[in-house]
Amino acid sequence: MCKVFRVFFIFLFCLFLYGLAGAQDVRVAWVPDGDTVILDNREVVRLKGIDAPETGFDGGQDQYFAREATQRLEDLVMGRTITMRTGQEPRDRFGRTLAYLYLPDGQNINLLLIRDGYAFYYPHEQQDEEISSRLLRAQRQAMEQNLGFWPEIFTLDELDLNFVGNRRSQRFHVATCGYGQRISPQNRIEFSSIYDAFYAGHAPCRRCSPWPDAR
Repeated sequence: MCKVFRVFFIFLFCLFLYGLAGAQDVRVAWVPDGDTVILDNREVVRLKGIDAPETGFDGGQDQYFAREATQRLEDLVMGRTITMRTGQEPRDRFGRTLAYLYLPDGQNINLLLIRDGYAFYYPHEQQDEEISSRLLRAQRQAMEQNLGFWPEIFTLDELDLNFVGNRRSQRFHVATCGYGQRISPQNRIEFSSIYDAFYAGHAPCRRCSPWPDAR
């Protein structure tokens, strides 16, 4: 019996150490766009599970609501100590740290950006299922309440575009996109509107995204 208790204690202690390793207090030095921060140690952190309108660099055109999303993230993180928590997938293919960020009161910053319509849900592998569900619920609420960028995005349905989604990758494409045309029949799903695609939790393909430019 004592041996069982020792094994159980070691297991709990390992979980405790894992939690400490995955969470740390950080300070943000710069916010380049609405889903990325650069820490004061120059570490680049990509907020996990979300995507925000892209900010144009080197003379490129901003996407619609990019500046507003960047400003909102700045308001949330600058001038305070926040908590960064990583998971099973600590970095993306660009070497950026993937993390959930938390305010001192425990609020999830990733979720707040989606909840207020400054970012949309961006699913990918090895993502915390509970947090993913909360992010998608927050997005649906923002869509239903027409918050942030959503009213403008919904006007894209007036263009009568057809969209197809991939059940496996959870990305959606304009029907004429080459990537969309290569989706296998078992993974292919038809969406009658961009609203339906986002509401289902699919994120737009980066190649054919219909997201408008800033005005």
